[in-house]
Amino acid sequence: MLGINNLLIVYCDYGRLGNRLHTHANALAWCIENNYNLINLSFNEYANFFKNSPNQYSGNLHQHENFIFKILSRRLFRNFLRTLLLSDKWLERFAWIINQIRPTKNEALLESVLSQQIHHNKINLIKNWEISCSNSLKIHQHKLRDYLRPHRRFVVTAEKIIDELRSKYDCVVGVHARRGDYSTYLDGIHYHSWESYLDWANQTKQIIEKSGKKKVAIVICSDEVVPSPVSKHADVYFNSNNKIMVDIHLLSLCNYNFGPPSSFGTWVSWFGKVPRLVVHNNTEITSLAQFEVCDTC
Repeated sequence: MLGINNLLIVYCDYGRLGNRLHTHANALAWCIENNYNLINLSFNEYANFFKNSPNQYSGNLHQHENFIFKILSRRLFRNFLRTLLLSDKWLERFAWIINQIRPTKNEALLESVLSQQIHHNKINLIKNWEISCSNSLKIHQHKLRDYLRPHRRFVVTAEKIIDELRSKYDCVVGVHARRGDYSTYLDGIHYHSWESYLDWANQTKQIIEKSGKKKVAIVICSDEVVPSPVSKHADVYFNSNNKIMVDIHLLSLCNYNFGPPSSFGTWVSWFGKVPRLVVHNNTEITSLAQFEVCDTC
């Protein structure tokens, strides 16, 4: 039927890099497992930041020949498609060819629900960012890490920083100090002072030193410039590169990570298999057992 089978389209421009990676990785995992082609219209703007592969490019996953996929994945048609999908009226008119997949009870779109709602003779559409395909993610995690490895220019910069730190220190702790939009998000519940981040860094440093690693470095990545009283502390480093892709890969190379709740931090832990601790206003870091590797992203 015009080659529309085995095609999934995702369109939900929600959040920034961390959210888009979450959506894309889970959609990719499901499509790899079920031999579907993917067009993720919401990942196009970030796709060039990641390693290209013969199958994964521009937010698309091309696994098998598909006439409609070839047409819709072209830039001109992608723009037309974005406009079309904004209109519920047009979606209703194209219901004969487009099957919209929806989560139940306004929750995350689970892998089981996605598989149940898929229509094999239509173009399948997801207009939701919260997709959770943990089983497929686990099965295809190595392929996903390869597909979504940052572009070489970011990797080289991040590895140079981490290599310099490892030449001087036994352990590197990454700090994701997200401030910026968190000053107003949820009334600022996850907006922490620089003093709090420094206290958590010192608590972690002391625990690691007690475990036998005497030289511990703290590297801070933030959406704000670290004030000089913080950056001047001994063994505290700030990535002044000011590139989010360098930050996300640098943090994935650290031995431990902590930061507020965020899909960015979850991605860092999952991609780099780095033990992570989510901090809150009343958090006290007393044991390395508090840090855990995220098994989903």
